[in-house]
Formats: sequence, structure tokens, C-alpha cells
Amino acid sequence: MILGAHVSIAGGVSNAPLYGKEAGCDSIQIFTKNQMQWKTPPLTDDEVLRFRENIRLTNIVPAVVHSSYLVNAASPDKGIYERSITALAVELERAEKLCIPMVVFHPGAHKGNGEGYALKRIAEGIKKIFKISKSENTKLILETTAGEGTTMGYTFEHFARIFDTLGETKRLGICIDTCHIFAAGYDLRGEDSYKKIFDEVEYLIGIDSVKLFHLNDSKCEMGSRMDRHAEIGSGKIGLKAFSLFVNDERFRNIPGILEIPGDITGYRRNLNILRSLINSGTDK
Repeated sequence: MILGAHVSIAGGVSNAPLYGKEAGCDSIQIFTKNQMQWKTPPLTDDEVLRFRENIRLTNIVPAVVHSSYLVNAASPDKGIYERSITALAVELERAEKLCIPMVVFHPGAHKGNGEGYALKRIAEGIKKIFKISKSENTKLILETTAGEGTTMGYTFEHFARIFDTLGETKRLGICIDTCHIFAAGYDLRGEDSYKKIFDEVEYLIGIDSVKLFHLNDSKCEMGSRMDRHAEIGSGKIGLKAFSLFVNDERFRNIPGILEIPGDITGYRRNLNILRSLINSGTDK
């Protein structure tokens, strides 16, 4: 697994690889703008060139852009829905300029309109995104969720239904967030249950659809439906599960991104923990 973290863009997107290097990352995830605003300032050519140069200098793998938290591709509100589709289409273009191969987003919440409505809405939105975006190669990655409220993506069946509706999934994938799926009721803590989860993934959407991991422990119990991230090994999931992930040969070339509370020092500490688990004798 190519280990890294979600890093700051303070002072400009081009600084992100430098923060990643300081944190001990091999890969990074970033926002390309303020994640709590719809407004999208343009990426200047100079900023793009400096980002690419800093990627080259640090040998960081530019794994993924995380979309705005405002995006809701399942929203029944026409205005929010259309803004979400436009925002994701533009984010694909911004990622492509930066030579970042993926944009990850939370599928969204149906706000009481039902899961069938939401899954159809998301699939229709993805079709629109690829139709209006000028990007040609960047992949769109749907993230698993804890299932809080009416959010979608808390079961792998949700993704199977979206993919089946779309048919063409060459530029699609999923991100498995360990905290989220644990909170949604998937038990990661033992070899048998771990195997069962990925047997289900293979059956429903294919293991090749997994393009990204968010590696986070959970402050809350399994099945709590509460999205509360914790440092690796300090939560309810525990180290055994993360050992299974980082030693799984199927995911050797897939980014595993930390999204834990804290700062660069905390990221470095947690990356060291994850690396200590590789070939540690506690793997599968």
C-alpha cells in the first residue's frame, strides 16, 4: 500500500507536496479549494507548475483530490443537486491540471426521499458529470460512508446498484474508509471477517473497483453509524485490522490515506505505526 495523508494547502496548492514530505507521506490527498464553500477560485498556471515541480522534487505520489463537503449528488433540492454536479465536473478538471488521477466524493443524502431515489439520482448525476467535464482521464471515486442520517454508501450493495445502472465504469471506483465501514457494521477485526468483506466486494463490484483507502480508526463501536475518526490503533478497530490491510498483496499499489485528527507530527507517528505492521508477523 502507498501510504500517505490528507495534507494542508495553506499558502497554495503547490505547498501540499512539501507538507506531505514533512509528514513522511509517500502519497497525498488534498482539497484544491476551501471545502466548505461553493466558490472555486481558478488554479493559476504558475500554481499548477509549482505543484508539479514540488511533486517531482519530493517524489510524492499525487493520489487524490477530495471534493467539497457541500456536494450532495443525491439531493432532492434541484439547486444543490446541480451545484454538486457542476462542482464535481470542475473538480475533475482541476485534478487533471495537477496530474492527480482521482477525485473522491461522498455519494450524498436523500433527505427522506428514499434509497431507491437516491441511487438513481447519484447515477444520473455521474453521467452528467462526465458529459459536462472537460477532463478526459481523471477517475471519480465514491467513498463508503458510516450511514449517518440518510447518507448513501454505507453498504457495498449501494455501489453495485449505481455501477449496474451506469454500465460503463472505466472512470469510476470506490474508496473504502475503514472508520466508515466499521461504523456501518462491517467487522474488520479478524481474518475471517476481513476475508468475508472482500469476498462481498469481489462478488458485488469487483476488487479492481477499489482504487483508494482512507485509513482511520474509529472512536465509536461497530455498527454505531457514527463517523468519528481516531488515530491508528487507539480506537475500536485496533491494530490487527490495519495489519491485514497493509499486508494485503491485492492493495500493494493502492494509496492508503490517513484522515485522522491532529497535525503533521501526528501523521508521521501514525504512518510509522502503519509501516511497522508491514511484514510484522501479524499479517494474513
